[in-house]
Amino acid sequence: MAGYRALAAVGRSVVALLNRRFAEQIPAGRRPRAVLAGTADFDLVNSSPDAVIRFPAVSVYCYRLSVDRETRPGWSAVASRDGIPRLPLRMHLLVTAWDQFAESELEWLGLAARTLEVDSVLTGPLLDPSGEWGPADRIEVVQDDLALDSMSEAFQALTADYRLCLPYVARVVRIDGPRQPTGEPVATVATGLGDLTGVDGGGRR
Repeated sequence: MAGYRALAAVGRSVVALLNRRFAEQIPAGRRPRAVLAGTADFDLVNSSPDAVIRFPAVSVYCYRLSVDRETRPGWSAVASRDGIPRLPLRMHLLVTAWDQFAESELEWLGLAARTLEVDSVLTGPLLDPSGEWGPADRIEVVQDDLALDSMSEAFQALTADYRLCLPYVARVVRIDGPRQPTGEPVATVATGLGDLTGVDGGGRR
């Protein structure tokens, strides 16, 4: 059962996975740092030591959330039986490399793509515990089908210039609500009829 922090936990899980694989493959001196970025962070790229995105870096940016329509009916049916509402969501992510050199950015994107292809299913210790996951919870991180126009529009909404990036979708992030009270069985009680012992169908003794 995943709690309301599941979305943030998925973001942390993807970032932690990328940083773990970067540390295994790249020397510390030139290793990029994977970060979970928000809209405001694109305005401050490499601007100060405190900036979230500093060269070299790979940012994971959630630009959209959508309901997973494939699993929504099934979970609604389960909720009608056990009283626990469940909302299955998809997180749409943009993975972007940031570096001084174009060649390095392509390297970082290549390594990020390989990592998410090999470790495309997040379960158990690969899931950040803040999500309050159940033992059977699993998140798939797969490439998203995003047209170039849609990707350009995403950057037009930001102040940062367009950059090469990879679109991914994390599915299915299920947020479970508290158990809803179910109705108690209704008992019909007859009152005011008195003692019916010895009374026939016509009301005579």
